[in-house]
Amino acid sequence: MKNVKTQHGLYKNLPSGTIYNSQAACLVFTMGVAFKLSAAPGIAAQHYGSSTLWLYLVMSVLEVALTAVIFAFVRMRGDDFLRSINDRTYRALCGVAAVWLTAKGTFYFCYCVSYLTHELFGGVEPALIYLLFLSPVVYMGIKGARSISRTAEILVPLFFALIVVNLIFLEADMDFGRNLPIFALSPAEFFARMPRYGLWLGDALPFIFLRIKNKRLPYITCSVAVTVALVGVVLLLGVALYGDALMMVSDLLIHLAGFNQLSLEIGRMEWTNLFGVVTLSIMSLSFLYFGAIAASERAFRSTLPGKLLYPATVAAVILAVSSSEEVIQFSIGAIGYGLFAVALGLPTAILALGLYKRRRYAGIYARFDEEYLPYPAPTPEKPNSLADNIMTDFKQSMAHSAPANENGVLQPNEEGN
Repeated sequence: MKNVKTQHGLYKNLPSGTIYNSQAACLVFTMGVAFKLSAAPGIAAQHYGSSTLWLYLVMSVLEVALTAVIFAFVRMRGDDFLRSINDRTYRALCGVAAVWLTAKGTFYFCYCVSYLTHELFGGVEPALIYLLFLSPVVYMGIKGARSISRTAEILVPLFFALIVVNLIFLEADMDFGRNLPIFALSPAEFFARMPRYGLWLGDALPFIFLRIKNKRLPYITCSVAVTVALVGVVLLLGVALYGDALMMVSDLLIHLAGFNQLSLEIGRMEWTNLFGVVTLSIMSLSFLYFGAIAASERAFRSTLPGKLLYPATVAAVILAVSSSEEVIQFSIGAIGYGLFAVALGLPTAILALGLYKRRRYAGIYARFDEEYLPYPAPTPEKPNSLADNIMTDFKQSMAHSAPANENGVLQPNEEGN
C-alpha cells in the first residue's frame, strides 16, 4: 500500500491496525478513567478504608510499569516480527490473552451495567440495558482499533475538559486527613489483599496487536502522566469527601460532579460526567473486545472465536447470574489473584519472547521491512557516455572516422563531406 504524505507530515492510507501515538494516548486516558474511577473506588474502600488512595498509588505504579513493557514491545514491532517467523509460543500466549481480555471485558461490562440498572434506570428491564450497552461495544470492536481510536481522539479532549471543570468548581466539606493513616490495615494485610484487585491492571494489553505511527510530541508519555495524576487527585478528593462512606458510592466520578458550584445557577451537573463515563466505558469495552479478536486471529488463525467468545460470555453471565453485583464480588475473590498474575506475567513474557527471538533471528530482524520508513527517492547521476564503457566499441569506431575536439565532443569528418 502506498503511503501519501500530506503537507502536515502525516500519512494517509495507513495499513489496517495502525494508529497514531496521539490516538493511542487518547485510548490510554479512556481506559484509565472509565474503569479506575467508576465502581472501583467504592469496591476497594470496602476493605481498605482510608488506605484506598494508597492502594491506587501502588497499583498505578504497577500499571505504568506494565504500560512501559507493552509499548516497548510495540516499539520494536514485536507482533509483526513474531508473526512473520510463525512463532508457536507467541501463538499460545495470544490464546491466553484472548481468554484474559474476554474475562476482563465481561467483568467491566457488569460494572458499567450495574451502575446503569441500579442508579439511573431502576424501573427498566435489565436485559434491555444489557442489549443496548452491548450492541455499540460489539459494533465498534468489530470495526477495529482505527474507528475506536478516531472516536476517542475526538471525544477525549471534551470529556477531559468537563472533568477538569467539575473539579475546579468543586465545593464541598472535605477532610483530607481521612486519607491517613497510610496503613489502615497492617502492611502485611495491605499487600496480601492487593492482588485481589488485579482486574484493574493491564488495560493497555490490546496495544500489543497494533502498530503506532509517531508524531513529534510524546503524546503517550504525557497521557499516562495525566491519567495517573487525574486518578490520584479524584481519589484524594473522594476519600476526603466521603470517608468510610465511599464504599456506598457506585461511581465516584459522576457523584463528584454533583458538588459543582455551577449547579446552583444551572441545575444538576451529574449529567456532564455521566455522559463522559458512559461513552468512555463503551469505547474502552470496544477496545478490549478488539484486543480479544486480534489475539484470537494470532492464536487460532481466525477472528471468529474472538468475535463469538465475548458476546457469548456476556450473554451467559446475564442468563446465569441474577445480579451484576455477584459478578463484581466474584471478580475480587480468589479469581482476582489469577487475574493479577496474568496481568503481570503475560506482557512480561511477550516482551521477553520478542527480545529473545530478535536476538536469535538477528539477521531476519535486521532486514525486517519498515513499512512506514520514507525511503528517499533514487537520484542517479547523469550518464557520461564518454567516460563509461557502455559505448566503447562505438566510440572507437567513430574515432577513426570523426575526430573529437578538446571537450570530447565528436566533430564531423570534413574530409568525408
